Amino acid sequence: MSAGREYESSHPWITFKYQVRFNATSAKLGEAYSKCRHLAGTPLQPSLAKKLAGVYLVKGAVATAAIEGNTLREDEVHDILEGRKELPPTQQYLEQEIRNVLHGLQLIDQASRRGESLAITAEWIKAQNKIVLDGLEVEPHVVPGEFTVERVAAGNYRGAPPADVEFLIDQLCDWIAQLLDVVNDTNNAEDLRFTQAFYAATLAHLYIAWIHPFGDGNGRTARMVECAILAHCGIVPWVSSNLLSDHYNRTRSRYYQKLSNASRHGDVDGFISYSAAGYVDMLREQIHDVQLMQRHTAWVNYVHQTFRSEPTGETYKRRCGVVLALPPDQAIPKRKIPTVTAEIAGMYATRGPKTLSRDLHRLEELGLVVATPKGYIANTAVIDAFLPMRVK
Repeated sequence: MSAGREYESSHPWITFKYQVRFNATSAKLGEAYSKCRHLAGTPLQPSLAKKLAGVYLVKGAVATAAIEGNTLREDEVHDILEGRKELPPTQQYLEQEIRNVLHGLQLIDQASRRGESLAITAEWIKAQNKIVLDGLEVEPHVVPGEFTVERVAAGNYRGAPPADVEFLIDQLCDWIAQLLDVVNDTNNAEDLRFTQAFYAATLAHLYIAWIHPFGDGNGRTARMVECAILAHCGIVPWVSSNLLSDHYNRTRSRYYQKLSNASRHGDVDGFISYSAAGYVDMLREQIHDVQLMQRHTAWVNYVHQTFRSEPTGETYKRRCGVVLALPPDQAIPKRKIPTVTAEIAGMYATRGPKTLSRDLHRLEELGLVVATPKGYIANTAVIDAFLPMRVK
């Protein structure tokens, strides 16, 4: 490394060195690896898998933009993307910020799905910055996709000297390439490759935040690089590769604190530990979402299987419709069941209360609904398997 560079005195924490330690973070990464393996190849109907991927794509894009001050909510972004909402001219830059991040994430997804190898180079990092700043109004000194020529600040933090930026990014790229050599060697154990990929991703994120090589969009660029490394490691499902952005956004004040502590106090372990713990939390939540989709599919299949012995016709359709409309965790009073959905309301429009009573009685006999003091619920508990025994 060249001597006499300004950053060596102004940013002594930029060392391109990190000693992996076996500690609580190792346990968290072990759990994260296990959960990624659990998610990989999980059977879902293609339409449900596509829907889930879309939800998490938007969630990640909204999160990484929100960290930088974008105020659009997930539901608003979905409405915008599906043409149900149009922002006034003064707010359209918010939409452009989200669309830029979405575009960058989609390109990463497409490249990883094609099996393309990932080379983190200065030009590739510049390309990510150009994507996140595309079409946005920036300060005169900012050139999207080009390293800054002026000292950049983020709050109280000042980026590396502009004269050192290109040198530092080249050093970073070389370092990350060395870390990824372990990831790309399929002779290595898969859990080791995953752990190394996680370290490479979070360290790349941290160092880009430290160097602050661009006039704007440094945080979004750093998180894009982090996502790309996880997406390309061959172990993390795409739908899980951008979960860290959501974690950082939900815990934004701590995110900035951990970034600060890593530079001011040398607590790189603290940042990685914080990231690993959050990643596990996000994976747990994601697995829960997937299980809910699987559970719904299993319930629908079970209901139709149970109705095989029932006569077909209007009665069949009405009773089946009621079962699938009833929630499993909220009792619906009997009087409200005929209006629980518009479709069911149409089915009962010309029927009296005795019809509803007969329908519910038969559904209880089939074990598909349960009567409670507050009303009726779907008996989805019948399909729950492998639950631990409860101690009375």
